[in-house]
Amino acid sequence: MQPNELHTMRHMPYNTAMKSHRIRGLLLGALFLAAAFPLLGLEPGDKAPPFVNLDLEKQHVFSKEHLGRSWVIVDFFATDCEGCKEELPILERLVEDFADKGLRVFVLATDPEGHRVVSPYFEQHPTTLAVLVDLYRVTTEKYGVETIPSVFLIDPEGVVVYAEVGYREDLYEQVSRLIAPEDR
Repeated sequence: MQPNELHTMRHMPYNTAMKSHRIRGLLLGALFLAAAFPLLGLEPGDKAPPFVNLDLEKQHVFSKEHLGRSWVIVDFFATDCEGCKEELPILERLVEDFADKGLRVFVLATDPEGHRVVSPYFEQHPTTLAVLVDLYRVTTEKYGVETIPSVFLIDPEGVVVYAEVGYREDLYEQVSRLIAPEDR
């Protein structure tokens, strides 16, 4: 037996133990991440996570001032998304029609260029909605959004009651029947 072979044999159980320890650590880490960040996104019945983002004037907007207090729509948007653009007039109409219910809409722009692209877009296409920039995709990740547009309706208890991926022509009807079922 060569001296190198003897050295390798003495340390084999240690290496095997280290590999097992690393695998166990990776599995525990994966379980922690899965619990901390839902893989499939928010669904009706889930508590809506709070967020803080900059608006177009670069002022911080804290969702905790609205979540759990009034109806809130969180809409994930990008300036190059046609379905997103088509949703804006629907969301504006919802705010107008349900102002008495305290409805608040946050449009979270997910453009990777941030304010550099989002601000000029909304200067050319003004809206009455609160536009926030999610430059680092922190809120996008919290909500588990992978496709835009994505819309979440959150009730006054802070619970998601409607979640939709993709543009829907009947978005107004879907949301209004949940906010004011007695009127429908």
